[in-house]
Amino acid sequence: MSASQAPALDAIALQLAAALDPYDRDAAAMVAGWPDMALYRSVGEQVETIRMYSNALPVAGLQWVELLIAHAELMHLLWQGQSGGTADGLAQLAARRDRHAACVLALRHRCLQLVGRHNTLLPEGESP
Repeated sequence: MSASQAPALDAIALQLAAALDPYDRDAAAMVAGWPDMALYRSVGEQVETIRMYSNALPVAGLQWVELLIAHAELMHLLWQGQSGGTADGLAQLAARRDRHAACVLALRHRCLQLVGRHNTLLPEGESP
């Protein structure tokens, strides 16, 4: 990465971290109010925004993919209606929500970790 790219990558990392806040809030509201199709559409649009920023910031790729998988697993459970009020279903839903929240936190942490650290904008484990 050239020095001239560093400010742009910082800006992308900050925008990505900022995009996670409304996504996290709306995803939690969507789960609580399932099925709310307006929130479902809004969260889907927010996932696309996060995807766009993540594609421009490959060093956060691992955290992005983990979030995408957690989101898909959570949505699958909701669409299958497996939470259904049973103890097992509610436990599954709680576990998926917790995993999803952890993935949001990990991606946010990675973004903020990258800001201002231009020499670490290599994939984890690689050296220049």
